[in-house]
Amino acid sequence: AVTPLGALNDQEGAVQVFIDRELSEEQGLVAVHPNDNTATVVIRTPDFLRYLELCGNSYEFTDLY
Repeated sequence: AVTPLGALNDQEGAVQVFIDRELSEEQGLVAVHPNDNTATVVIRTPDFLRYLELCGNSYEFTDLY
C-alpha cells in the first residue's frame, strides 16, 4: 500500500485505487501522507475523487477492515 497521492506518478493510469466505503460520504474527509510520512494532507472526499479522475486512475469503494 502507498499513499493514494502517488497516483500522480502513474502516468498510464494503470493503478486502481480502493477506498474504504466509510469515506464515500459527500462531506467526508480523506487524510493521507503527501509522499512524505512526516506530514498529513486532509482533503474533502469529492476533491480527492476529482484528483484521481484527473490522474486517470479508476477507484472503487469497498469495505476495508
